[in-house]
Amino acid sequence: MTITLANREFDISKFTRRDFLSNSLRASVGLLGTGSVLSALGCATRRPSLVPRPTRRVLADLHCHSVINDWNRQTPLGLRFPALVWLAEKFFNRTGMEWEDCHRAGVDVICVAHFNVFDEWLSMPTDPNPEAPVNTFRMMDQLQEQLSGPARPYATLAKNATMLQKLTSIPKTSADYRIAVVHTVEGGHALGGSIDPLEQLARRGVAMLDVTHFFSKDIASAANSYPFFPDGNNRRPHLGLSEFGRDVIHEMERLGMIVDVTHATATAIDDIIKVATRPLAVSHASSRTLSEHPYAVYDDQVQQIVSDGGIMGVIIDPYLLGNYTTASLAEKEGSLRDVVRQVLHLVKVCGTHKHVGIGSDFSGYIGAPRDMNRISQIHRLSNMLESEFGNSDVVEDIMANNAMEFLKTNWKTGV
Repeated sequence: MTITLANREFDISKFTRRDFLSNSLRASVGLLGTGSVLSALGCATRRPSLVPRPTRRVLADLHCHSVINDWNRQTPLGLRFPALVWLAEKFFNRTGMEWEDCHRAGVDVICVAHFNVFDEWLSMPTDPNPEAPVNTFRMMDQLQEQLSGPARPYATLAKNATMLQKLTSIPKTSADYRIAVVHTVEGGHALGGSIDPLEQLARRGVAMLDVTHFFSKDIASAANSYPFFPDGNNRRPHLGLSEFGRDVIHEMERLGMIVDVTHATATAIDDIIKVATRPLAVSHASSRTLSEHPYAVYDDQVQQIVSDGGIMGVIIDPYLLGNYTTASLAEKEGSLRDVVRQVLHLVKVCGTHKHVGIGSDFSGYIGAPRDMNRISQIHRLSNMLESEFGNSDVVEDIMANNAMEFLKTNWKTGV
């Protein structure tokens, strides 16, 4: 996909991380004067029409970035270059969610993934960034302020599994119904190179943490999620889980936090399966049988994870769900059919539907299906799944109950 910004053409499909940052800074100066930008956004920025709120379970999203745009606006770079943040939001973050719309749609649970792009990318020469834990706590504070302010009529923080159970027991016909929000963290870089922050994260109600993300950070080798974001500084792609990574796993289990293996290489996942003693999560990924990407998980690994009581969350990003040759083609051709195909395959692989869920990754700079770009449109996916399974109870489990039960059973910490 090629876009023109400040009279320059950029082929997004060939961007590296550093290209994105440097070119975006150069382009941001003239960005606000580019009239064609707004028209290029089209329907992606329009609020969807919503169906009446359903009374049954709708969605327990295992992975969503509800506050990442607000956070980026408050970073030093965002304050200095607001046009850069605008560029990132409008052109690179084309999926999203709004609390009011999700509430009207009847969403049950949203696991909010805290990820600071600057801690992971801009600290590359000086890894690990010792300020990363502080920034993660600030992101958590920001979410809680939002839930105490404008989002208060629509969502409430679940600080532990008991509170999650209580919130999800409230009928949606009640005036007290709120979306249950759960803190999660994406990427072990948020620990700043030490296991010490884990205890405070656990006390503050973080249910789940991805041990790795785009860069390995000497915890576990990271998969290359996108061809145009090559992990150029990965010093140990074949080594799997490091000794420090083993310490992280053991400490998380001691504290009752859930280990998320999404973004880890196949070697690292094998290592984590051997080290872990409690059920694992794959919060937002796909089967490698249907999508030949390093980011995807092999079927035998999925089988091992679910046989140990884990869960497999399906990401809603066509590029990572199918074998599209380019991200641009996936954006043009990809649809919710790719999600349905993955769900059907994973149910067969697992031998049951009880360990399959949804981890949208919306608002997380992913590609959108052409027929869905907002969480509040989730009924479109559930309707398609019901056409396939012919059983609303099975669909309700996949969309919400499985993830909710997994969290209630395996999240053992929180205030």
